[in-house]
Amino acid sequence: MSLTSNSKPIFEGFRLEDAEQWRLHDPVVDKDLRYFEAQTGGTRMPRRGDLSPEDLTSILPEVALLEPIYDAAGSFVDAKGLLEGTKLDNFYGSLTGKLISEYRIRVVSDRILQACRRCIEIAKPIVVSADALSEQKNHLAITVLYVPMSDNGVLVDRIFLHNQVKSKFAE
Repeated sequence: MSLTSNSKPIFEGFRLEDAEQWRLHDPVVDKDLRYFEAQTGGTRMPRRGDLSPEDLTSILPEVALLEPIYDAAGSFVDAKGLLEGTKLDNFYGSLTGKLISEYRIRVVSDRILQACRRCIEIAKPIVVSADALSEQKNHLAITVLYVPMSDNGVLVDRIFLHNQVKSKFAE
């Protein structure tokens, strides 16, 4: 199920989708969502304190935490990398402590920012999928779960990401 937004996806093959629908056919997304539901009782957005690295050991290399940045009017304008797993760091380069808008590959930063914006707008988990990472890496497909987090239950102050990068060819 595709999610509509104020703007259409800006890349061919790039989709923002409902995580609840996606979990029906992706056991990794389902497992991640069940983890957050267990931590929150399914009644609120997760807080930073709900994350336990010990519980997430198997996926930590593929996980990132972003901090949304808002302007004076409260509109989302950027995100800063707070934490980045080793697989992501090796694949993308270090994003920790950096603004996403300043990332060297514009198509990647634009995808991340559009997904963050949508996740914040609806304050619910979404899945981002793309048929190719870039023109140069068109043999790889990506699925990313975005989970909004909030310490006060209202303002999204962190976004949890779990990235799955896969070859489009049979292994």
